[in-house]
Amino acid sequence: MPAAMNGNRTVQSASPDVGSTPGQITLGGGQSSGAQTEAMKQVLGVIDKKVRNMEKKKGKLDDYQAKKNKGERLNQDQLDALTKYQEVTNNLEFARELQKSFLALGQDIQKAVKKAVRREQLQREEAEQKRLKTVLELQFLLDRLGEDSVRQELRQGAAGGGTPSLLTDSELTTLDELYKLVGPERDQNTRLSDQYEEASQHLMDLLEGKDKAVAGTTYKALKDSLDRVLLSGYFDKAQSHQNGVCEEAVVESAKEQTVDQGQHF
Repeated sequence: MPAAMNGNRTVQSASPDVGSTPGQITLGGGQSSGAQTEAMKQVLGVIDKKVRNMEKKKGKLDDYQAKKNKGERLNQDQLDALTKYQEVTNNLEFARELQKSFLALGQDIQKAVKKAVRREQLQREEAEQKRLKTVLELQFLLDRLGEDSVRQELRQGAAGGGTPSLLTDSELTTLDELYKLVGPERDQNTRLSDQYEEASQHLMDLLEGKDKAVAGTTYKALKDSLDRVLLSGYFDKAQSHQNGVCEEAVVESAKEQTVDQGQHF
């Protein structure tokens, strides 16, 4: 992080079918969507079987009725069965309506599951984006803390600007050590993935603000220090510090030179 240091700083949405394996999305009543769709599949299976059986039964009764209409003689069992023709017809119609209603309900559940999956995906993406933004902010802060002018202002307060001290010397020292951990210089004797696996763990612990010892302090204390600087709005100012010189001061100096030149002529 100090200016003398080198090295670069790096640091399913498919809609399930009815009867799919129970998933993680939960709908009303605390039941998993997978359990609901599986239950719906079982209900539809029962209704489908009932409809098929009644269709077969009505088919036989239709044959009996056709034979009777042709004047063929029926046995007593066939005649008794024909007495229930209207009852079977009504039951079959009711079962078909029930089947249609449950199919519509199953489609509604699938739509609800799809929306829940999409909503959870968006929430997950939003959380990941927020986490990535925090990583970028921390990297930016650690990089800028390598500039002498920035360190001085954060330690002593911006001259004439009324900016209070944001970091102590000891905090800057520990942040320097953190900088080495999360953005180590490339070691050619170590595999890149192995080297940055450890660095990424340090960064993860920092993001979570773990109360775990590191660099003579804790990740929590380091994160508190960095958050303090971020929340101060110090880096949101219009001026930027480059090469230890305040850009705002350079602009003011240029204005003064222009005025002097105008008076000379």
